[in-house]
Amino acid sequence: AATDLDAETQALVDEALEAGSVTLYGMVEESALREVAADFESKYGITVEPVRLVSADLTQRFSSEASTGSSPADLIMLTDSPFYDEALEEEWITPFSEVELPESLVGEFPEEFYTHDGDTPIISFVPTDLVYNTDEVAQAPTSWEVYADPAYSGQLQIAEVDSSPANIAFWSLMRHEFGDEFLQGIAENDPTISGGAVPGTQAVAAGEDALGHPGVLPVVESLKASGAPVEVASLTPTTGPEIGLGLAENSPNPTGAKLLAAYLMSEEGNMHLNEAASQISPFDPEGMDRFTRTTEIEMWEAQELKSLLG
Repeated sequence: AATDLDAETQALVDEALEAGSVTLYGMVEESALREVAADFESKYGITVEPVRLVSADLTQRFSSEASTGSSPADLIMLTDSPFYDEALEEEWITPFSEVELPESLVGEFPEEFYTHDGDTPIISFVPTDLVYNTDEVAQAPTSWEVYADPAYSGQLQIAEVDSSPANIAFWSLMRHEFGDEFLQGIAENDPTISGGAVPGTQAVAAGEDALGHPGVLPVVESLKASGAPVEVASLTPTTGPEIGLGLAENSPNPTGAKLLAAYLMSEEGNMHLNEAASQISPFDPEGMDRFTRTTEIEMWEAQELKSLLG
């Protein structure tokens, strides 16, 4: 464990060590959570127990536990959504605006990446990518406009527009960027509506279609490892889910949770997380240049977008 800590951080470490391990509920890939856990333990000597769940399951589990007055979770890492407003109102999580964290760790965390009136830090951005079958597409696409290319008529997989807020934001961004004609061009290509990002990615990998939306990088990497001819193209502009942190009220190790949160908000820890998860860090100016936040997007009604997409 680190021996050159400032007094404020050392006090947190000492108190957290007495309380035991820190339990982290997170929705990023388990391998990334375990990498972060290992790095945190190597720095501070405190064990992190990651529990990986998809956002919907994590929300349900945490809210069910927290509504009883306590939770085995110390810290949650969850897609930013109105759930954070509910959790703050119900006092299931502690507002970050009321928490003192070591300045040596979080002093450089950008102010613009706090949401919910400064109570929730956004520590990661998940870019929407394009997925394609390398046997069907000779070169990696360089623009989203490829979806409307007549050469791919009958060869598209797209998730239902209103299957997630991130999808609505994405197609709103595409309409703003390329106009109604682009979405209508996709409709003319008669896309297959997939059951979601994962089955859509799997269908493209199996050769059922040439192009898909959205690409799921961990799924693509897993399929590539098994020999599937599939890849993602990281295109500009893009948008996607934003990942926030929540400090659980009445948790077993609140001091450990604060220290882990501070680590994840420090440039070093944050970059480590996002590199492991193949996501964008708020400390990555190049990555943020291609990512458009939902707060900056003029949102259209899902039904209107669905109509344009056929």
